[in-house]
Amino acid sequence: MILILTSSLLAKDIIVQETQVLGDNKTPFYFPSYTIDGESILLTQSAYTGLWILDRSSQEIKQITNSQGAGFEPRSLTDGAVIYRHDEYQKGRKFTSLYKVMDSENQLIADAARFVSPANVVNDRLIYLINEAPTVLNGSNGQHEHNLEDYTTILNDKLTLKLFQTGEVSVIAPQGEGNYIWSELSPTLDKLVYTKTGVGTFVSDLQGNIISDLGFVHAPHWSPDGEHLVYMKDLDDGVQYTESEIWIVSSDGLHSWKITDTPDKIELYPQWAPDGRHVIYHSLRGEIIETTIEIVE
Repeated sequence: MILILTSSLLAKDIIVQETQVLGDNKTPFYFPSYTIDGESILLTQSAYTGLWILDRSSQEIKQITNSQGAGFEPRSLTDGAVIYRHDEYQKGRKFTSLYKVMDSENQLIADAARFVSPANVVNDRLIYLINEAPTVLNGSNGQHEHNLEDYTTILNDKLTLKLFQTGEVSVIAPQGEGNYIWSELSPTLDKLVYTKTGVGTFVSDLQGNIISDLGFVHAPHWSPDGEHLVYMKDLDDGVQYTESEIWIVSSDGLHSWKITDTPDKIELYPQWAPDGRHVIYHSLRGEIIETTIEIVE
């Protein structure tokens, strides 16, 4: 009883300050994500086709590419460059290459290959799997690196969780066999969040030991300090979304806050800004919406 009371007294509170729709709201965009400096937002259209960048100061939107698959988990680097996927099909088989855009110049940095997992960025290095083999690509110079031991990340590949650490790849399956999605390593590099389909969303350590059961939490994304996760709480009728709101939960699962309360609007796939004071998400209609929050003691 004393421990629970103490936890409640020490808990931080989250206050919503402002919510606004970004851009001109004339063209539908989806799956927004902040660049690494937080000054811009990457956007895509349906089926992850094409990639655009929205300047948060000027609200100007520029198209980067019309490549198929470019909007699926694009990444940015500290020098302002953006990395995106280009998917193409040959005789029904998908091949994925990686491109880098800097100062409006698009450069091929990784040739087309089969079974390319989404890439994570660690110290401007792209870490991903090609047909389950680990690859580290220096995003700045486009060169592959062979010293793999300096990096740690978690990769989603073929509905499994794969920990990349000390140059080795190992499968993590805390709940046994099944489909694992929406995994992300915490900024503190000691925890990961993931969802097992049909079971729920959990936080575990890097050995797969469960720390907290978050329950009904979809598309979670860590706060920059690793203390909270923003997520969507959605419902569907088996064909389409029927409702969805944006929530924030503490990483221990003990406290949660409702960030949106709009029965007439369906908000999806939130991301946290690097400054920790904003979250971005899209509506089912293709609006890009940003909410400013304050975390208080």
